[in-house]
Amino acid sequence: MTASQESTSVGKSLTPSKSERIHVLHIFLQSRYIALEHENERWRQQLQSSQLNPDSVPTALSTAATDLVVPAALKPDAQLDDSQGLSLAYPQYHLAPAGSVPGTIMGGNDPTKPRSLKSVTVTGGEIDDLYQLFFRHYASFLPILDVQTKPNSYHTQSPFLFWAVIGVASRSYSRNPTLQTALAQEVTEMAFLSVLSTCAPWYTIQGLLLLLTWPFPKENRPDVTFPLSGMLLHVAMQNGFHIPMSSHEFSRVKIPAPSDLDTVRRSELWAHCVLVYQRSCVIKGQSPRNLVSLAQDTIQRQVLFDKIAPHLVQKLRCLEVVGKCSEAVLENGVRAMSLDQELALDVLLRKYEGEVDDIALQAVVDDERYHLLLCRMAIQSFHFYKNQTLVSSGCLPRLIVTACNLIDYVQGLADRMGSLFMAPVQISFGLLLASMSLLRILKSDYASSGLDTSRAQASFFATINLAKQMSTDRSDTAAKMITVLNQLWISSKAFRKPDGSEYTALRIRSRLILSQILDAVWWWRDEYDPHTRSKKQGTESVDGPSRANMLPGIELGRAVMGTDPTRDPSGGILQNAGPLQGEFQINEDYLTNFEWLSDEIFSFPPDASLTNNLP
Repeated sequence: MTASQESTSVGKSLTPSKSERIHVLHIFLQSRYIALEHENERWRQQLQSSQLNPDSVPTALSTAATDLVVPAALKPDAQLDDSQGLSLAYPQYHLAPAGSVPGTIMGGNDPTKPRSLKSVTVTGGEIDDLYQLFFRHYASFLPILDVQTKPNSYHTQSPFLFWAVIGVASRSYSRNPTLQTALAQEVTEMAFLSVLSTCAPWYTIQGLLLLLTWPFPKENRPDVTFPLSGMLLHVAMQNGFHIPMSSHEFSRVKIPAPSDLDTVRRSELWAHCVLVYQRSCVIKGQSPRNLVSLAQDTIQRQVLFDKIAPHLVQKLRCLEVVGKCSEAVLENGVRAMSLDQELALDVLLRKYEGEVDDIALQAVVDDERYHLLLCRMAIQSFHFYKNQTLVSSGCLPRLIVTACNLIDYVQGLADRMGSLFMAPVQISFGLLLASMSLLRILKSDYASSGLDTSRAQASFFATINLAKQMSTDRSDTAAKMITVLNQLWISSKAFRKPDGSEYTALRIRSRLILSQILDAVWWWRDEYDPHTRSKKQGTESVDGPSRANMLPGIELGRAVMGTDPTRDPSGGILQNAGPLQGEFQINEDYLTNFEWLSDEIFSFPPDASLTNNLP
């Protein structure tokens, strides 16, 4: 066919045939594939050059244009090992086989340099040991770091992230047991100053995630986990992680839209940010912002769920249910509940337990089972707000089953891993929530009314042993939990009125899921804490605990709110609510000590007799 004939033929048919369209599409996809291969090869070359010279990271990695694009050595899924039964909740191409760290990765021909943080110095050998310890025992709980990256490169990328890894691993570094205490203040200060760093925000977010998942023991410092969780969320949102497919629009300079791989990585890091932030809210007794309010529209939220790993989706949905349940409980009212409110609360809790059942049908890995158990435990713990229908609603047997199942799961985890020193904060909180629930039931008059108390008691005692495995410092929450659980168990006054009758209501009623834990700890403080007892001298009457130091209870709440204006908590006749309101003084010391996590409410010296066997 001549050129003129070919031109005439084209002119006759302006619409390409189906086969021609398929051919054009095939050419386009092939060219796109080749372009992606070239881009991947370019990143591989830059990664290899950075590994040969770890102190010289490619310039592109530290610029605003590519500060969120961190290359990683890709590994096929077949090479991954989840032998410990833990979910690998981050893209698997970022992870080396679990449980083993090749020596050539950490050592090789380029030895790790010693580093100093103010007065603390760690040698190159210690750094290698700490990084191997982190990737062997901790990373599987929060697998957001690349095991192929050397410590020298981590320090070049972000000194804060480098020291955050050291700080986490120091929890169980037996060769230098003083390292965790020495680093706590300095690394925490680095966390707050990280927002001023010129390092890529990707690394700042990773460092904050580590410190919030394994917080330092507080000792005499203020608890900063809750402020840090808010900072984590806002740093991520400021850099567009909450809209991963459009995050290039948040860059200081014009950059191309992220690739599909980068969108997945941003999506999953954002999912971790939401999880850690919402957990911090729950542990602090606050109602967390849900994922819907953090996304701009439902389509973006669905895109996020479509891109991230299924087990991350399950964890997000669990915390979303807890958040919605918390808001519904607050709307129903918790301060002073009438009979109708208690009945309504029971309906609400059954509704949200049903949502947990729906999520459980989609669970695919073992790690999701713990989050489902914790979600169910959190929802059922709202039953303790009830007073009139606590027994008649039939919730206590279900509470025992859920609490025992959660403790059994943690026991199984300890058996598989040999210890619990690497347990993240969500496991320690779940263990505390379950044990306090069992304690309250076992100390009640209902314990002898057909409940499965034998299993509940065995699980409660198992909690104390698990807390011993979990504690890495004599001043951490796990160590002090041992003391509180021990002494409340042997107490004859806990959850009792002065006449010996049961005190069934929660006196702490403003902290959602945390209220029952705080309530139990305040019972302990009232009896065992010397600091609290000394302040009560001269103000406590023979009739019961001082109203100046402790919320007097639901009965007083009803009197103040007008729902029961004729009786006071001790059974006497009440003329009006005014004087009772005046008796409850919220002083500065009350506000200072009324906190949770990192030992704010456990403000007492550790009992050496109970912590001698701590690892």
